[in-house]
Amino acid sequence: MNGDPIQNLLNRINPQSDFATKHDAFVAETLECGGSYQAQAGNTFMIDLHGIRVLANSEANAHELWLRAANIQMRRLGGAA
Repeated sequence: MNGDPIQNLLNRINPQSDFATKHDAFVAETLECGGSYQAQAGNTFMIDLHGIRVLANSEANAHELWLRAANIQMRRLGGAA
């Protein structure tokens, strides 16, 4: 894929997708592009990918927070998210 990596990932993840689909997309992106996707101490979960880092109280919430932050970032940059 070419273009912005954040937009590319947003294009691959339907916000209505189930947990497993989002999990697989985030794990694949982390393995392919670098970043962190991991449980933290104290029942928190972190996604740090393409310069966007979120901490949440669950993996599912981390998905939602990362997607929200990515959409905001793309709007700020004039992207199509």
